[in-house]
Amino acid sequence: MRQAVIIGASGGLGGALASLLLKTEGWRVLGTYHCTEPLWQHPLMTWQRLDARIEQEIAALVTRLPKIDLLINAIGILTSHHQGPEKSIRQFDAEHLMRTFEINTTPILNLAKHAQPALKASHEPKILALSARVGSIADNHLGGWYSYRCAKAALNMAVKTLAIEWQRSLPKATLIAYHPGTVRTALSEPFLNPASARIILSPAQAAAHCLQLLEAITPTDTGTFWDWQGQKIPW
Repeated sequence: MRQAVIIGASGGLGGALASLLLKTEGWRVLGTYHCTEPLWQHPLMTWQRLDARIEQEIAALVTRLPKIDLLINAIGILTSHHQGPEKSIRQFDAEHLMRTFEINTTPILNLAKHAQPALKASHEPKILALSARVGSIADNHLGGWYSYRCAKAALNMAVKTLAIEWQRSLPKATLIAYHPGTVRTALSEPFLNPASARIILSPAQAAAHCLQLLEAITPTDTGTFWDWQGQKIPW
């Protein structure tokens, strides 16, 4: 059996990824939730409460696993109760920026720090950090969304830097940043515009694209940034 760990499996995309993996023979899944355990169950699904902002909780979760074949960090934050995406620098708030980094950027580094032994036990581990196209500096033509853009750009740098280190210490691993497209989830729902030409994916569709890419990539692709269409995104 191959072991998958999905951080944020209680979310729309995370849950769809877990469900699709469980329909694929040979997988068992450990999924995390933040507050309320999801109601759906599966014989090969284990739920674990986790506050991904706390390093000790991450360490306790991943160090007890003898092997991790697939690690997906599917958590993220775009808005808070008091702050939405900034349309202007006048809306910038430092506290919101730091909270955005705390949830969008830091977890993948703590996961990598403590999951390395379990990943090393896998024949060819794959690690995916959920990013966003707006984190691409080269692709930024619209501006705005300061906190979210900065946090995702920092996440991308973390992926690139970690991949370089792991080419030496974990050469069989494949680590990528991934833009899932515009997915109909709680995070994106307030910003969806059905009248626009942008393609809106269901969580199930987005999960299928994601797993298709994960099947295709190899260690030669480590430290790269991909979108849901299987195309590389410039940093």
